[in-house]
Amino acid sequence: MVLAAVGQFRAVPTIGENVAACVQIIAGAAAQGAKAVFLPEASDFIAAATDVPKLSEPLASSSFLTPLRAAAQDANVFVSVGVHEAGATDNRCWNTHVIIGADGEVKSSYRKLHLFDVDIKGGLKILESNTTEPGKEIIEPTRSPIGAIGSLTCYDLRFPEPSLILRRKGADIITYPSAFTVKTGAAHWQTLLRARAIETQTYVIAAAQIGQHTPTRVSYGHSLIVSPWGDVLAQTPSTTDKPVWALADIDLDQLARVRREMPLWDQRRKEVYGTVGRE
Repeated sequence: MVLAAVGQFRAVPTIGENVAACVQIIAGAAAQGAKAVFLPEASDFIAAATDVPKLSEPLASSSFLTPLRAAAQDANVFVSVGVHEAGATDNRCWNTHVIIGADGEVKSSYRKLHLFDVDIKGGLKILESNTTEPGKEIIEPTRSPIGAIGSLTCYDLRFPEPSLILRRKGADIITYPSAFTVKTGAAHWQTLLRARAIETQTYVIAAAQIGQHTPTRVSYGHSLIVSPWGDVLAQTPSTTDKPVWALADIDLDQLARVRREMPLWDQRRKEVYGTVGRE
């Protein structure tokens, strides 16, 4: 078994403050034995929509990612983190999920497929597509000391197809860095995460933003690690918006046992309903 850490904090519009929070989580979790640390969506900043274009940066020259890469190397851990990647069309960014290796190098980058364009009665109206361009592909799982990590992001959680494709591609873990709203989080967050873990028979790790980011933006928190059986193995406290993390063992022997004893992949009726995604 090997330890993974799921982090939680409140991102603000100032990138430097968010760097400090993320480095604190990385260093603290690594000191407790974690080999991979998972940070939320939009860890670089959460700001007013009008400020997103000027704060977004290319991955290669990101003032946020550069110190995180150094922190990953110093702590000898893998790091998963969500950022705003500059360079999309119409002055928009991509919502990008980056995995950094223990050597400080970027191992993969996934651009969020499903954008949060919703108008919820009694809640917020958010049109992520005003500032963000959707991605166009599901990338291969990233090899790491805790297993093969499949990358998705936040609102992707509501669509089971990408997670099933990642399972077929060999994922042991599927991760959803997120910034769920309070209303949708309270209703669906844990239910969806446990469902994705159970149906894919993978570990699911979901690092979440928490607290009041701007006058109109509040996040739910409740970062989780879920087992392939659907058990909640670790959860961060919801009583603070300070940087915190929770730890859980990733047991690939247990994962193999769950898949062997309930062989869902071998029992799928492809001749009836086909296969999700391209073979």
